Amino acid sequence: MKPGVRTFLFIFVFLLPLAVITVYELFYSSDRYHSSSNILITQDNSSSQTLDLSVIGLPTVASSKDALTLVTFIESLDMTQHLESKLQLRQHYSDAKADWLSRFDASKSEEEFHDYMSGYITVAYDVESELVNIEVQAFTRDYAQQVVNAILARSQEFVDKLNAGVTNEQTKFFEKQLASAEQRVKQAKEELLAFQRENNLYSTDSEAIVINTNIATLERMLLEKQGELTTRLKELNENSPAIQVLRTEIETIKQQLTKEKERLTGTSSAAVSELDSKFREIQFNLEFVTNIYKSNLSQLEQARLEAVQRLKYLVVVTNPSLADSSLYPDRPYIILSSIMGLLILYFVSSLLVAIIREHA
Repeated sequence: MKPGVRTFLFIFVFLLPLAVITVYELFYSSDRYHSSSNILITQDNSSSQTLDLSVIGLPTVASSKDALTLVTFIESLDMTQHLESKLQLRQHYSDAKADWLSRFDASKSEEEFHDYMSGYITVAYDVESELVNIEVQAFTRDYAQQVVNAILARSQEFVDKLNAGVTNEQTKFFEKQLASAEQRVKQAKEELLAFQRENNLYSTDSEAIVINTNIATLERMLLEKQGELTTRLKELNENSPAIQVLRTEIETIKQQLTKEKERLTGTSSAAVSELDSKFREIQFNLEFVTNIYKSNLSQLEQARLEAVQRLKYLVVVTNPSLADSSLYPDRPYIILSSIMGLLILYFVSSLLVAIIREHA
């Protein structure tokens, strides 16, 4: 290969591109400041954990699925739109003070802006430490920190929303069952009160005690009157007024005794035995629905406890940093990488030209 061709290749393939890259990086490229934070998704209880950290007062680490879900959310268009509404991302990244290669064209669509922001907002999940690392690059250090803070706040809202969904899903069925059981208890109590008012009694047991007392009293009176009648018949004529009065009293007592026994064990709906049957049926229904209510209440409390154990917590392990100096772009690395890449391109180009000339 002639020296002129090599010189031409060296100048146009290596020197000029390197000069353009070097001048751009040293004099035109905008400084980008970064802010980062590490977060952890935890929960009170996790069956996947072999080591129970709760015994030392620490919540157990949630599954990697939860962390990856959060990573997906942070990288989503929804997060970009939220940050735009809070911090006016487009205005910052479209600022004319930024170099033309770094800044965003404000006329482009939301999807294009989301793709652009994926280069400035990076989220990574470390499987070993189970930490989610969030890093943001911006043209000012304060703005980078503000973006990370906004991402953390939105992520906390996202986790809280997930928790609310878990709690509602876990307890909704039992709350519905509890409300139904509570209504049944209320209806059973109203039925019992209505029965007591209608029959003017507190309980059939007390009513039976009163009637049994009346029967015992009447039977005692009947025995006394019959004894008195037997004694008087020895002294008086059958047709004497005193004997007639005693017989009348005895008959009255017998009639009253029959009525009391009828009240206790008769076949009428007002009989205590009938009332007792209805009363105990109502009372049994009240106890039954009350037990159902207590069972549903216990199940609801258990469901709430299980829901609490399934709650996720976002723990900020390292707070958003505030950069002292810009780390991006990494000018020495870019220039050295450019030298290496351009040298390889130069040697490959030289080799191709030599091969072509030999076979020409």
